[in-house]
Amino acid sequence: MVQQEDEDHPSEAVRCAICDATRPFILHLIPYRGLQRHICTACVLDSHPGSFCPICFDVFLNNPPPPLLCLLCLKCPSISHISCVPHPHPSSYLCPLCSNPNFTFFHVTPNANNNTIEINLHLAKQLVAAATIAFESINNAAVMARINADIRVQEALLSKAEAKQVLDRLNNLVTSGNGTGENGRHEAKGCSSQPSDADD
Repeated sequence: MVQQEDEDHPSEAVRCAICDATRPFILHLIPYRGLQRHICTACVLDSHPGSFCPICFDVFLNNPPPPLLCLLCLKCPSISHISCVPHPHPSSYLCPLCSNPNFTFFHVTPNANNNTIEINLHLAKQLVAAATIAFESINNAAVMARINADIRVQEALLSKAEAKQVLDRLNNLVTSGNGTGENGRHEAKGCSSQPSDADD
């Protein structure tokens, strides 16, 4: 049993970034449109079709079951275990979300007497699936951020080395030019100090 927040005084901390509705007691931190956002369990599952079986909520992310053991939804990327779909299997399979316009993941009804929510096994599986997807998404985002940071560091080091080479070449040209000028001036001075034929 979990106490739900008073709906008359919702907090920004419990507002989903996708559906903008206040959902009970938990939001998942997950990358969404390039930012880290807090998203409710239902929206995490809605936005990651193909990452889990929408019937048993077994999470497989990028490792779906073999084709012979799963059914693909006709309308979305959702993948269901054949063993989870009631027999007989339809020739044009639709996942629960596509087959029922009123379907929603993590559908809970607070107790009218004490405003609590009972988490049964079915809801617990959905909660765990959403948390697993959120964790993997954050982990993948962190890995990509490290890779991008390493690339930027290498690019910066390469640019620094190239800039140093340019400065070295420029310094060499300046030094070489100054040397030629001094020699020229000394030669000119030496020539002017020699007696001319006119003095004789």
